[in-house]
Amino acid sequence: MSENKLDKIEKLKNKLFNKNYKVIPEDRFNFRSRPKKEVPTSWNSEIKKDQKKNFFLKTSMFKKFFIFSIGFFILALVFALYSFFLGGNSVSNDNIEISVLGNAFTAGGEELPLQIEIINKNNSPLELADLVVSYPKSSSNDLLQGSEHIRISLGTIPSGSTQNENMNVVLFGEQGSSKLIKISLEYRVAGSNAIFVKEKPYEVTISSAPINLYVDAPSEVSPNQEISLNVKATLNATKAASDILLRVDYPVGFEFISAKPAPSFGNNVWILGDLPAGSERDILIIGKMVDVSDGEEKNFHIFSGIESSSDKSIIGTIFNSFSYKVAIKKPFIQANLYVNGVYQR
Repeated sequence: MSENKLDKIEKLKNKLFNKNYKVIPEDRFNFRSRPKKEVPTSWNSEIKKDQKKNFFLKTSMFKKFFIFSIGFFILALVFALYSFFLGGNSVSNDNIEISVLGNAFTAGGEELPLQIEIINKNNSPLELADLVVSYPKSSSNDLLQGSEHIRISLGTIPSGSTQNENMNVVLFGEQGSSKLIKISLEYRVAGSNAIFVKEKPYEVTISSAPINLYVDAPSEVSPNQEISLNVKATLNATKAASDILLRVDYPVGFEFISAKPAPSFGNNVWILGDLPAGSERDILIIGKMVDVSDGEEKNFHIFSGIESSSDKSIIGTIFNSFSYKVAIKKPFIQANLYVNGVYQR
């Protein structure tokens, strides 16, 4: 037996009986086994670091782009809010001052001069600015029932500048009544099509009415008794007035009999025409109260003003109004006539 065969036999014995012998596998097909990673025996910070690295490695490009977009949007939103509220180019109504120089009292029907001052304290100019002045055109203080509007284009009001405008308004109303003038500044700011408005109210008291109304009539009347109302209209303005109408609204239960002069329309509208300054017009109305009860109160309403351009029987602009109250009282002595079986009073 050769020595090579003996060596192989000895090696085979070692494989079978030696406990410390390590078997080395032979790769007959030239396959290489994958290297095995060592598994850590304890949880430590190195494992956490590896997990963070693996998270970013495993994150796709889409997720990275999405996270970047959210961050950019938040930064843009913060910048926009800062620019809007704290930026130097913002415009605030609180930094716009409107002051009015004028008389707080005026006679009805007379021109009231006003000087309006606008101060722009903003860091940005006011573009396409318009000054709008609204006031009631009749004795009513409600702008919705009829008002005059004056609009003046101011153009651009630079930052820190002052704009002055002069105008005249004509107010009507009863003596002692207050009239509200609304002053508005409409403007735009750079980079916006929105219209912003700054308002300033201005109150004026009517010292005297353009037409004074007076009624001479009894304060008490008995049922079915004739009543005479003498209505007097006096032009109180320093200038003549044209196309003046006077209207009397009768209460329920009043029966119209006659008037002097005769009414121009129906039984309650008179054309006074052109009135010179200080002139007077008197109208006598005769009627009686029917179908009324003791203790009732009836009101006669008198209106005066300029006739409407569309209908000459209607007051377009009311200068003054007046209300006169009559109480219904039974007489102390009442006699009834009995004729042919019918009672007559």
